[in-house]
Amino acid sequence: MEAKRTIRSYIGPGVFGWVVLGLFLLGALLCALTGRGEREVARPAPVAYDQVEDPGEEQDVFLDVIAISEAICPFSDSRFYYVAEDDGHQFHVVCLSEDELAGLENQRAYWNNSGTEPTFSRLVGRKYPIPDEVKQSFLSVFAMEGAAFDAFFGDRCLITQPAVTARKAIGHPVGFALFLLLALLTAVCQVLRLSTVWAALTRLEEQDALASAAAELLGDDVRQMNADRLRFGGNFLFGWHAGLAAVWKDILWCYGRQFPLFSLLMICTADGKRHPVFFPQQEEKALKEFTAAISAHNGSVLMGESAANRAAWERACRS
Repeated sequence: MEAKRTIRSYIGPGVFGWVVLGLFLLGALLCALTGRGEREVARPAPVAYDQVEDPGEEQDVFLDVIAISEAICPFSDSRFYYVAEDDGHQFHVVCLSEDELAGLENQRAYWNNSGTEPTFSRLVGRKYPIPDEVKQSFLSVFAMEGAAFDAFFGDRCLITQPAVTARKAIGHPVGFALFLLLALLTAVCQVLRLSTVWAALTRLEEQDALASAAAELLGDDVRQMNADRLRFGGNFLFGWHAGLAAVWKDILWCYGRQFPLFSLLMICTADGKRHPVFFPQQEEKALKEFTAAISAHNGSVLMGESAANRAAWERACRS
């Protein structure tokens, strides 16, 4: 057990990968909690207009009116302020659209004393302070003093709202999705590396070589290369955080690829796993020395990327 732990601590996924995973998950959480995305939620049921003085921006109110005046002053091109009489014969300032006003024919007729029986219609909207310019228009039209206006109408008005579904913030959707995707990719990489480590340790255990491999890994004769990313002795090869721990005869195929800033050496083992080892440009000499060491310890290793070598490696893994 101690031998397995020793090898796993060198070839297994490092703490850095788990830290990165945690940071990505934290980023996704912060985006979810602090962003500006929206989702539809049920709006609170409207409350009676006079039930609360200041219901807040998220609370609808309703007012049952039996009469509505002519337009007093404009709110916009298609919305105007009116006087409305409720079913308790109290008067209020309301702001309606022309389309809404068209549905209040009985209430308009009752205001004009046309002999129509009073019927009520429910207006739903939000309660807001009456703007000063609107108050001045009402004072002019009705020849009232400010104190009389306040006593008659109060200081709030009803502005109708379209019947839309309320929306609630759900976070930065793009940032949330990006961090979640990165977290998922990191988690998959970590799991795959754990699988590779498990396969390497299982094969060494089957070969009854765990103890000797751990002793060689920590021994004085082990050679270190590529900033300690590789260690090898006379019998075993180890790759730091690469899941690579194998006897030399299990190294079946190696091939390299060149990139602008580094070189990649792929080490393919008898358990069917590929182990990437990266060499920075400044360590090109170490790469050549290492490939020479592989050939020296295992003369039958396949070198170079080709379809024939791939097929031979796959056959050897199945046998």
